[in-house]
Amino acid sequence: MKKILLLLLVLAMTLSVLASCNTNNSSDPTDAPTDAPTDAPIDKPTDEPTEEPTDSNEGEAEDDWADYDVITIAEALELCGEPGNLTTERYYIRATIVSIDNAQYGAMTIKDDTGTISVYGTYSADGEINYSAMSEKPYKDDEVLLHCILQNYNGTKEVQNARLIDFRHIDVEINEADYTEMTIEEAREAEVGTKIKVDGVVARITYANGMIPMGVYIVDETQSIYVYDGDIAQRVAIGNKITILGSKAYWILENEQNSAQKFGYKGCCQLESATLLSNDEKTNEFDLSWVSETTVKDLLETPVTENITTSIFKVTALVKKAPGNGFTNYYFNDLDGTTGSYTYSQCNGNDFAWLDEFDGKICTVYLSVINAKSTSSDCFFRLLPIKVIDEGFKFNLDDTAEHVVKYYGLDQFNASYTGNPAKELVTTVSSELLGFEGATLSYSSSDEKIVYFTTENPGAVVFNCGEAGKATVTVKGEYNGKSYTATVDVVVVPNVEYDTLTIEEAKKKEVGEEVIIKGIIGPSLVNKSGFYLFDETGMIAITVNESVFDNVAIGYEVVLKGKRDCFKDADKTHAGQLAISNCELLANYYGEHDYHTFDFIEDKTLADIYALDNNEQHSDEVYYVKATVNVVETNYYTTIKLVDGNSSLSLYCSSANQYSFLKQFAGKEVFLEIAPCNWNNKSYYAGCVLAVETQDGVVLNTLNFK
Repeated sequence: MKKILLLLLVLAMTLSVLASCNTNNSSDPTDAPTDAPTDAPIDKPTDEPTEEPTDSNEGEAEDDWADYDVITIAEALELCGEPGNLTTERYYIRATIVSIDNAQYGAMTIKDDTGTISVYGTYSADGEINYSAMSEKPYKDDEVLLHCILQNYNGTKEVQNARLIDFRHIDVEINEADYTEMTIEEAREAEVGTKIKVDGVVARITYANGMIPMGVYIVDETQSIYVYDGDIAQRVAIGNKITILGSKAYWILENEQNSAQKFGYKGCCQLESATLLSNDEKTNEFDLSWVSETTVKDLLETPVTENITTSIFKVTALVKKAPGNGFTNYYFNDLDGTTGSYTYSQCNGNDFAWLDEFDGKICTVYLSVINAKSTSSDCFFRLLPIKVIDEGFKFNLDDTAEHVVKYYGLDQFNASYTGNPAKELVTTVSSELLGFEGATLSYSSSDEKIVYFTTENPGAVVFNCGEAGKATVTVKGEYNGKSYTATVDVVVVPNVEYDTLTIEEAKKKEVGEEVIIKGIIGPSLVNKSGFYLFDETGMIAITVNESVFDNVAIGYEVVLKGKRDCFKDADKTHAGQLAISNCELLANYYGEHDYHTFDFIEDKTLADIYALDNNEQHSDEVYYVKATVNVVETNYYTTIKLVDGNSSLSLYCSSANQYSFLKQFAGKEVFLEIAPCNWNNKSYYAGCVLAVETQDGVVLNTLNFK
């Protein structure tokens, strides 16, 4: 019995020793390689790891990266060295992602306790897979372990060719109870700053320059709204059903805020400072049953004061692709083929290449107003397509009479007139696009003392205004035995005597002072909404709201009220650009008047214009010079300059296309009317071409006129 007990005791002691040995082998790090932790995602940290990184939430310990020889960002910045330096050695950096700056290349900003640094590009641990193609990848607020080269690129210290060894997803603490759950329709009407929880399906992703995801449209069964958050945009796909926590906002570009306020535009209706709470990662159809039907024409004519931005509307539109030099515009035009606008893009149209298959087709388009462009003279909506369906549209010819009245008849009349426009009206309409020919329009007046129509030439109907008062004009369309009528009220305003200044007197007023001037409308400004105004005493640039061009033409006599202005920086001595800005049309006396040219300067050359002292005011002058029009067109850009021997003059514009009327004179020597201009405080005067004189007559710059 004692022998048995002794044997059992020895056996127990042996098992105890074995157990102790096994425990020590599993926990003692001294038996592991000194340059890699036992549970590291790769066998050994080298320049060519063999596995993709995995999300460290899956059971990894907090100190898994402790054995990597990491440097701080402050040390990394020091190692970047002088401009042009590129390290041959790779370094480990452990940091937190501040932002993903380019989701395609994995450009990001990272930080630690010692500073921040930019990462030019991020790849998998083996260097073979770029950031966008990774199946699992880190995002904003996640912690990363990078193995990277350091460089100083032209003075910018940055991480180059970062290899993602591992990352840990970090959940940002957020109190969901602070957010009120709403439908999207309720969220759209919430006060600015309201913290909102909302569910929706991703309907469209928007992109910034470089095809960087910038934000998403989400839709529920009640409405749609835009979520401005690049991090979320990078983590979702169209069709994903997501839950968002965000703050209600109305966004306006900072330098457009004053102009937007002037026109009552509140801004882009959106959610910002957002957090992605959940994502089903499925492809769901988004609900569009709530969407109202309208036309492109009515959508663009909606007052900017209405809260329609980032909502979706159903329209029937002609999709048209218009390639340019280095960019492509995609237009959505109404059934007249012209009323419409192009889609808003920050990627030169590359983000809308999916529209190519619809080019030239009339489609069902789910269209949104993404925002409004606000300037001192105008505020107009920008469009963005959400979904396009080619349903083989065929125009119903029974609707022809109604179509021509709405799109060609009614729009010819203004609400009020201060003089007699003597305007010839449209009497016949044909449309190759819609397949009809010879639809007719006729007109009648409820009071011919106030409004009357005359026939001066066979088939020509002229609209006239007589006595002051109000009359109703009836417009009748007819086609193929069917007719349609609609009415518009016209008010003829009694003549008002305005106490006007001459242009010379207006120039002498103080900057900011209100002035009323009378003159003849001349050619268009370029890259500004406006025109040149002339009277017997001189010329001056006029800026106006774009809507003014619905009612005016070159040669009309008008009375304008605006602000005496000078576009210049206060701290510069440059004379700047003289103008009367933000003008209101007080009276329009119409007519076909010639603008005054008797004081044009004729004894100068291009070299003389270029040599003008920009500290002296010359923007109220017009020079009559001879020069050759030099046009250079490539696949990526077009330039137009005026050349005279060894002298040349640049033209003020944002695009050479604004001077497309000059292309017909390419390579030819012609006489030109040129106004020096300096809207941007340059050290020299650029030129604005008012007109070109040829043997066949004068060709005017009509850029802004409709």
